[in-house]
Amino acid sequence: MTLSRPNPRAALLATTLCLLLAFVAWPSVAAAAFFEPETTFGSFGDPQGVATDDAGRVYVADAARGRIDVFESARENNRFLRSIGEGELKSPVGVTVDVRGRIYVADAATNQVTQYDSLLDDAKKRRFFGFPGSGLGNLGNPRALDTDGLAQVYVAERDNSRIQYFKVQSGDLVPVAAFGFGDGISAVEGLVRDTDGRLYISDDSATEGEVRALSERGAVLRTIAGAGSADGQVSGPRGLSDDRLKRLYVVDAGNNRVQAFNSFERGSGFLGAFGSLGTGGGNFDRPTGAAVAPGALLYVADSGNRRVVRLRVDDEDRDGALDAADTCRGLPNPDQRDSDRDGSGDECDEDDDGDKILDAEDRCPRTILGADGNNDGCGDPVSRIISPGAGTYSTRRPPTAVSGRASADDLGVLRVEVAVAKRRGGRCAFFSKGRFRGSSSCSRPRFFTASGRERFSARVSMRGRGTYVVRTRAIQRGGLAESRVGAQNSRTLTVR
Repeated sequence: MTLSRPNPRAALLATTLCLLLAFVAWPSVAAAAFFEPETTFGSFGDPQGVATDDAGRVYVADAARGRIDVFESARENNRFLRSIGEGELKSPVGVTVDVRGRIYVADAATNQVTQYDSLLDDAKKRRFFGFPGSGLGNLGNPRALDTDGLAQVYVAERDNSRIQYFKVQSGDLVPVAAFGFGDGISAVEGLVRDTDGRLYISDDSATEGEVRALSERGAVLRTIAGAGSADGQVSGPRGLSDDRLKRLYVVDAGNNRVQAFNSFERGSGFLGAFGSLGTGGGNFDRPTGAAVAPGALLYVADSGNRRVVRLRVDDEDRDGALDAADTCRGLPNPDQRDSDRDGSGDECDEDDDGDKILDAEDRCPRTILGADGNNDGCGDPVSRIISPGAGTYSTRRPPTAVSGRASADDLGVLRVEVAVAKRRGGRCAFFSKGRFRGSSSCSRPRFFTASGRERFSARVSMRGRGTYVVRTRAIQRGGLAESRVGAQNSRTLTVR
């Protein structure tokens, strides 16, 4: 934690003020602190599915206007970018973006999924797959869809009451398998796949609606939410999304709200709910799709109000990091830097690099490289000889220079010194002013300054036959000299 960081008390006061203003502008935020509404945007005919890409851009399937509308990230105020698929799509209801940025759209009217290039490649139509029917490769009222790290595509089919998935083979998407859900699912609507391969589906039924977790092969693992209107219950659930902590977000359309559930590993328990029927910014009217975006954001398609609502999720200090994984919860630290990896971010850690020296007294508060002989909080200077290497050289091609690299933590390298000696019996003649001079103890090297600092070199001609010893040492700004001698900063070689 550096002296220039924000004052925690001031940051807490600012956060409290922001929450208070949010409470005034958005009355329903008091009902669910896990969610905080930020803004609404767009003017759609019938917004259905929502997707986001790695850059935070938002893709909205407009079923009434037969297109995908694309908006910039929240950082760019979600301004409109362009539309995709006009004249090609009839009733798009589902949309997703794969790891390569390619866009997939489920069209309920044509029983097809269309693949488009990424926005960077102008979102051109690549291919479509699926025809009406119930056989493998056919689609019956496709709704939501998702992809995995291999760009395989999973499609929820409402009329066939199943999930079917496709994989890339020879440049085409070919069907691999399909599976149903067992008893109780009559109107599958939402689908999302987590990073462990589990699939989550929603059943759009007002009386028997539920959300289930399935294995990769379709076996029921858990019922996440059953029918009802209480917290943790659903009515006509539709869109699903999950965050990087594998927590699940459910568009509870029948109750005009969105709910959050913990990860499967943590029991899938209820975390929070937000929304009620209405037209205000914190209300919904028949919400449909949802998608998590970088920066602790959730976008919800509000079909009845023909717009998209942007919510901040689990981010009290509004720094874009989920509170459940925030390294400084309650104190804004967007970069989430944690130099010593102790779980406490640098913005709230009094000893950022974990060297037992408080930042206020540490000359290098965020890094320590190797030993710290003088206990100033900075790693001691080190040098490494790159050339010459140890071994035997010919008199025809003897070493003519010493070169290497040096470092001295945040303080930097002041200079690098080199000592080269030719052994004569038990004594050494050290290189000085262009030649090897005198005879002295090998344990007391005579250094001269090399050219350069982090990258250094010194011209030394070792032409005569014999054994040579090379030694380097880095001097840190402030005067501390490298003291350790080892394989990195010393060499012994022979010229014959």
